[in-house]
Amino acid sequence: MNTLDQVKKYKELARSMGDFLLIMLSALIAILFVYIGFDLYQGYGGQIPSNVILSGVELLLSVFIFGAGLIVGLLWTDHRVRRVKVGEWKALEGQGTLGAMKILSSLDWPNVFQDIRYSKVGFVFYSVLKIAGYWILTFVVVELATGIGLSFLHVQLNIIYVGVLSLIVVLLLSRNDLQRRYNQAWALDSLLWELRWFDSEFRGKTEFGAAGATTTKA
Repeated sequence: MNTLDQVKKYKELARSMGDFLLIMLSALIAILFVYIGFDLYQGYGGQIPSNVILSGVELLLSVFIFGAGLIVGLLWTDHRVRRVKVGEWKALEGQGTLGAMKILSSLDWPNVFQDIRYSKVGFVFYSVLKIAGYWILTFVVVELATGIGLSFLHVQLNIIYVGVLSLIVVLLLSRNDLQRRYNQAWALDSLLWELRWFDSEFRGKTEFGAAGATTTKA
C-alpha cells in the first residue's frame, strides 16, 4: 500500500506535465517578446550606449527568463506531488486481518494497473523534459562563457561541440538522479507484474472460499 501511495504521486506527476509545459512555453514567449521589445526600441529611435553589446543583453535576459521558468516549473510540479493525500488506508490497518481484507477488497485492480502504466509514462516524460531543460540552459551558459572567453583569442568554438559538452556536463551532474529514476521506473514494472500475480492469487482464493461456503450450506 505504501508503494501504491507512491504510484499516486507518480500519477499526479504525469498530470502536472501540462502545467510544466505551459510554464516553459510562457518562458519562451517572454524571451520572444524580449527580442521584439529590443527591436521596437531601436526601431523607434531608442539609443543603446556604445559600450553595451545589445546581443549580450538579450542573451542574458533570455537565460534568466528560461532558467526562472525551469525552476518555477519544477517547484510547481513538486508542490502538486507533495499535496497528494497518502496513507488513508492506515485507518483500517489497525483492525488486523479483517482490516487487511477490507483494504484489498476495496481496491479497483484494473484501475490500479492502469494507474501504474500511466504514472510510468509521466515519470519518464518528466525526467526527459527535466534533462532537456537543464541541457538547453547549460548550452546557453557554456556558449556565452566560451564566446566571451575565446573572443580574446579570436577563436570560435563549434556549436556542435558546445552542445555535446553541455550534454555531458548535465548527464554527469544528474547521474545520481538518473540512476534513482531508472531504479524507480524498473520498480514500477516489477510492481505491475507482482500485483497482477497477487490479484490472480487473491481472486482465486476468494472464489475458492466462496465456493466452499456454498457447498457447506448445501
